[in-house]
Amino acid sequence: MANENIEKQMEFIIEQQAQFASKMGQLEDIVARLANAALDRFEATDKRIDDVDERISALVDSQIRTEENVKKTDENLRNLIAVVDRYFAEGRNGHSEE
Repeated sequence: MANENIEKQMEFIIEQQAQFASKMGQLEDIVARLANAALDRFEATDKRIDDVDERISALVDSQIRTEENVKKTDENLRNLIAVVDRYFAEGRNGHSEE
Protein backbone atom coordinates (compact mmCIF):
# COMPACT_ATOMS: atom_id res chain seq x y z
CA MET A 1 0.00 0.00 0.00
CA ALA A 2 2.88 2.31 0.63
CA ASN A 3 4.00 2.00 -2.99
CA GLU A 4 0.48 2.77 -4.13
CA ASN A 5 0.38 5.96 -2.04
CA ILE A 6 3.78 7.02 -3.30
CA GLU A 7 2.69 6.45 -6.90
CA LYS A 8 -0.51 8.48 -6.33
CA GLN A 9 1.50 11.28 -4.74
CA MET A 10 3.97 11.22 -7.64
CA GLU A 11 1.13 11.33 -10.17
CA PHE A 12 -0.43 14.21 -8.24
CA ILE A 13 2.88 16.11 -8.18
CA ILE A 14 3.46 15.48 -11.89
CA GLU A 15 -0.06 16.66 -12.69
CA GLN A 16 0.42 19.78 -10.57
CA GLN A 17 3.72 20.51 -12.30
CA ALA A 18 2.06 20.10 -15.71
CA GLN A 19 -0.73 22.48 -14.71
CA PHE A 20 1.82 24.91 -13.31
CA ALA A 21 3.85 24.77 -16.55
CA SER A 22 0.68 25.33 -18.58
CA LYS A 23 -0.31 28.33 -16.42
CA MET A 24 3.23 29.73 -16.69
CA GLY A 25 3.03 29.48 -20.47
CA GLN A 26 -0.29 31.35 -20.44
CA LEU A 27 1.17 34.02 -18.16
CA GLU A 28 4.20 34.39 -20.41
CA ASP A 29 1.89 34.91 -23.38
CA ILE A 30 -0.06 37.55 -21.46
CA VAL A 31 3.13 39.34 -20.39
CA ALA A 32 4.43 39.27 -23.99
CA ARG A 33 1.14 40.72 -25.31
CA LEU A 34 1.15 43.43 -22.65
CA ALA A 35 4.78 44.29 -23.42
CA ASN A 36 4.03 44.54 -27.14
CA ALA A 37 0.94 46.67 -26.50
CA ALA A 38 2.95 49.00 -24.24
CA LEU A 39 5.72 49.25 -26.84
CA ASP A 40 3.17 50.07 -29.56
CA ARG A 41 1.69 52.80 -27.36
CA PHE A 42 5.13 54.27 -26.63
CA GLU A 43 5.99 54.32 -30.34
CA ALA A 44 2.65 55.95 -31.21
CA THR A 45 3.16 58.53 -28.46
CA ASP A 46 6.68 59.26 -29.71
CA LYS A 47 5.30 59.87 -33.21
CA ARG A 48 2.63 62.22 -31.86
CA ILE A 49 5.21 64.11 -29.79
CA ASP A 50 7.45 64.46 -32.86
CA ASP A 51 4.47 65.80 -34.82
CA VAL A 52 3.64 68.28 -32.06
CA ASP A 53 7.29 69.38 -31.91
CA GLU A 54 7.29 70.02 -35.66
CA ARG A 55 4.06 72.01 -35.44
CA ILE A 56 5.36 74.09 -32.53
CA SER A 57 8.54 74.84 -34.49
CA ALA A 58 6.45 75.92 -37.47
CA LEU A 59 4.34 78.15 -35.21
CA VAL A 60 7.44 79.72 -33.67
CA ASP A 61 8.89 80.42 -37.13
CA SER A 62 5.58 81.88 -38.23
CA GLN A 63 5.39 84.07 -35.14
CA ILE A 64 8.91 85.37 -35.75
CA ARG A 65 8.02 86.27 -39.35
CA THR A 66 4.80 87.93 -38.17
CA GLU A 67 6.68 90.01 -35.61
CA GLU A 68 9.18 91.11 -38.28
CA ASN A 69 6.31 92.09 -40.59
CA VAL A 70 4.56 94.00 -37.80
CA LYS A 71 7.77 95.94 -37.09
CA LYS A 72 8.10 96.85 -40.78
CA THR A 73 4.44 97.84 -40.93
CA ASP A 74 4.81 99.96 -37.79
CA GLU A 75 7.83 101.72 -39.27
CA ASN A 76 6.05 102.35 -42.57
CA LEU A 77 2.98 103.63 -40.72
CA ARG A 78 5.10 105.99 -38.59
CA ASN A 79 6.74 107.31 -41.76
CA LEU A 80 3.34 107.83 -43.39
CA ILE A 81 2.02 109.62 -40.30
CA ALA A 82 5.08 111.87 -40.28
CA VAL A 83 4.55 112.75 -43.97
CA VAL A 84 0.86 113.48 -43.40
CA ASP A 85 1.67 115.57 -40.30
CA ARG A 86 4.22 117.60 -42.28
CA TYR A 87 1.78 118.00 -45.14
CA PHE A 88 -0.88 119.47 -42.89
CA ALA A 89 1.59 121.42 -40.74
CA GLU A 90 3.31 123.06 -43.73
CA GLY A 91 0.28 123.55 -45.90
CA ARG A 92 -0.45 122.09 -49.29
CA ASN A 93 2.18 124.00 -51.20
CA GLY A 94 4.99 123.25 -48.76
CA HIS A 95 4.66 126.51 -46.84
CA SER A 96 3.15 126.91 -43.44
CA GLU A 97 -0.16 128.76 -43.29
CA GLU A 98 0.43 131.85 -41.23
